[in-house]
Amino acid sequence: MIITRFAPSPTGNFHMGSLRTAIYNFLFARKNEGKFLLRIEDTDRERSKKIYEEEILKIFNIFKLQYDNLSYQSKNLSIHQEYLEKLMSNNMAYHSKDGPYKFRVNRDNEFFEYDDLILGKIKVPSNTIEDFSIARSDKSPTFILSNLIDDHLENVTNVIRGNDHTTNSIKQIMISDALNFKDIKYAHIPLIHDINGKKLSKRNNITNVDDYLSEGYLSDSIFNFIIKLGNNFNDIEYLDIEDAIDNFNLSKVVLSPAKFDIEKLNFINRHYLNKLSFIEFKNFLEKDIEKQVSNFQLELVFQDILERCNKYTDINIEVSKLLNFFEKNIVLEIDENEKALIKKIYSIIKSLHDADNAVLMLEENDLPLKKIGKIIRKITVNFESKIPIEKIILFFGIEKVKEKLLLYLND
Repeated sequence: MIITRFAPSPTGNFHMGSLRTAIYNFLFARKNEGKFLLRIEDTDRERSKKIYEEEILKIFNIFKLQYDNLSYQSKNLSIHQEYLEKLMSNNMAYHSKDGPYKFRVNRDNEFFEYDDLILGKIKVPSNTIEDFSIARSDKSPTFILSNLIDDHLENVTNVIRGNDHTTNSIKQIMISDALNFKDIKYAHIPLIHDINGKKLSKRNNITNVDDYLSEGYLSDSIFNFIIKLGNNFNDIEYLDIEDAIDNFNLSKVVLSPAKFDIEKLNFINRHYLNKLSFIEFKNFLEKDIEKQVSNFQLELVFQDILERCNKYTDINIEVSKLLNFFEKNIVLEIDENEKALIKKIYSIIKSLHDADNAVLMLEENDLPLKKIGKIIRKITVNFESKIPIEKIILFFGIEKVKEKLLLYLND
């Protein structure tokens, strides 16, 4: 059975590259009807924080990454040290003069090599890898040792991770061979770069998943965007989890670094925003705005609002553009031509009610929206909202539009 895992350290915020790695391991396991494990590597006592662990679990829940088991590395510390002692007793490791315990690299062969499921055959000259640390002077294991032993204990068969781990994989294969562990198949995915081709870094880019969620990107959008960074998925434009599982294949992973294009993310986010139901739309409204808009026909215009949004945080901005001016009852300066037009409009709709088709009535009386749209937009929203004028009329309703018209006639 295929068993994959994702093993984050709770020492910082959960970033986009980690999310992609987690999703790839999840998809690979599910595609092969295997198991997907989550292991919190919490052995760095000084830097590991509960708040970061909670963030990991929260993001897994948001993105529906259902794991088959949750474990904590710190519980295996004594086992890690037992394997360290085993390596020491077999003369495969030693306590160095400068403090740490090191693995003794066997350089009998000219190359160290293994078959990577994405990168193909990896060959590294043996003289380029020195004896490396596997535990600190207090016998607390380093990542190289503890990560491998936990994979062994959990019967992990496949590890998918960033290609900055290729050397780590070679080192872990050496330790695995020394301990007679079962082979693990490694697959290294290209790193994510910014649009200029530089490695995506926390210093120069927003990399935290939580930041994107807070900024107004839907989880479906982020999921769709992140899984396609470095994977063509047969050029399918939009995929949910089930589609992604069905179409996931390591052979589709592109070898070159994936470019994080924020405009592409915006494009995808607009797609998913436009699929929101009215109930979902309302869930994104701030409480005070939701209360303000309760007397208007928001359901008739919510799709027009969504078409003007890149992020769900824009929803409140766009709704506010409809409300800001209208509720102030400010009378703007108008010229004689505008006043004459207002009189004509009012004369046609004064006997109409919200249920009547005011737009049709106006058109039948030679007052098409092309002719009256500017003045209606001016006195209702003061040009702040750009949604179609007929939708502005529907949103406010004929009765409230008449009230606005009368402000310019009762002088």
